[in-house]
Amino acid sequence: MKTFNTGIMSLDSQLNGGFRAGSVVLVLEDPGAGGEVFTYHFALEGVKKEERVLYVCTEDTSEEIVNGMMNLLGVPEEIARKIDFVDVIGQRLRIGGDESDPRSFIRSMRYDPLNGLKSLIEKEKYDRVIINSLSYFVMNYEERDVIGLVETFSLQSKRNESIFFVLLTKGMFNPQFETTIKHFADGVIELTLKEVENEVQRRFKIIKLKNAFVPKAVLRYDIAQKGIRMESVMRVL
Repeated sequence: MKTFNTGIMSLDSQLNGGFRAGSVVLVLEDPGAGGEVFTYHFALEGVKKEERVLYVCTEDTSEEIVNGMMNLLGVPEEIARKIDFVDVIGQRLRIGGDESDPRSFIRSMRYDPLNGLKSLIEKEKYDRVIINSLSYFVMNYEERDVIGLVETFSLQSKRNESIFFVLLTKGMFNPQFETTIKHFADGVIELTLKEVENEVQRRFKIIKLKNAFVPKAVLRYDIAQKGIRMESVMRVL
């Protein structure tokens, strides 16, 4: 079975090589847990393997994402720019800048990121698709439309033997919706923050991996030079 490495060696060993092709992996993160840095590793690993990578950014512009990859992971700019970007926030900044211009306002009304993204992934074949983050779509569309988008991710991942890596802010939306998205995802990961004595610890926990062994260990990680550094395997009592 084809697998997709995460680009973090110690994590790949816990996953028996990586995530399986034909999967939607949902990453539920506490604010500040650093989920976007995981996406940097995941996207750049695809570039390294000469895969076709699509990165959908809704909270930072594509320029900010590229700069983050360069600064945190130390990759050359020309490598980061091999990724295809759908820059939702950049498009909003450009389109919505001058509401006094009627043509600009009409274009902003016509621009539909959710259905535009569905059309793109149905038309184009990508090996890795990163959604950073699904929270934007939940805030701007009906929940049933967002669930339909995730169903499209699932169908396309299986059709193309690809993988979708989807970030969602944990606890931001109603529990029923979050449970529904977990149901449609093939893998579910939680990134959490916990204050212990005088420090904030980041923890990585795998909740679900369809048709695969789910590691029981909770992994501790830091965001350091060169990105994510996974630390010791630990038990949480």
